[in-house]
Amino acid sequence: MFSKNWLVHRITRRHVAEAVRYARGRMLDVGCGGRPYRGLFTPVVSFYIGVDRRDDPAPDVKGDAQALPFRAEGFDTILCSQVLEHLPEPGRALAEMGRALRAGGHLIVTAPHIWGLHEEPHDYYRFTRYGLCHLMRQAGLEVVEVRAMAGYWVTAGARFCYYLEAFERGLLKPVVRLGYFLAQGCATILDRLHRVEGDTWNYIAVGRKPGQVERHVRV
Repeated sequence: MFSKNWLVHRITRRHVAEAVRYARGRMLDVGCGGRPYRGLFTPVVSFYIGVDRRDDPAPDVKGDAQALPFRAEGFDTILCSQVLEHLPEPGRALAEMGRALRAGGHLIVTAPHIWGLHEEPHDYYRFTRYGLCHLMRQAGLEVVEVRAMAGYWVTAGARFCYYLEAFERGLLKPVVRLGYFLAQGCATILDRLHRVEGDTWNYIAVGRKPGQVERHVRV
């Protein structure tokens, strides 16, 4: 709790962990980065591979989410966490993920609703729950669920911590880190007391490719 993004990382991981129940078979992690969720999924899938357009850290396969270098219907589970906002054509990327999914397979997506600019200049979009549903349906997927990860207070507390970061230097460093602790602690309590999900900083959405699940998956 003494770092600026402790709370949002903790909440995101909890929601992704809850979505593990949709995972099975061959899994693709799109925009995998440092593969922070690999350990959550490997106990329940038969195969895991990560793709990313960046070289550092090195992905299993280098490639663009908007033109995935994989054959159609090659995966049973696809994870795409905090990636769509960085793509010029997120709808095209979701269509590619839909193409790569087998019938009955699931796509798990996390994406921001209210957040500051980051990884500029490659920061293009923010998403409402309705926008995510629309994009999934356009990609030929059924929407299984869309959940707000938190409410207004967590969003406000997290953004406040990022503003505090500007003062985290010299003699002020311990004071600012205490501020992180207090802000995130208060935000957690207030969000439990009065949760306004329309002001969430992030959503998790799960889509399913229509069709029958294959009984025997060849790896």
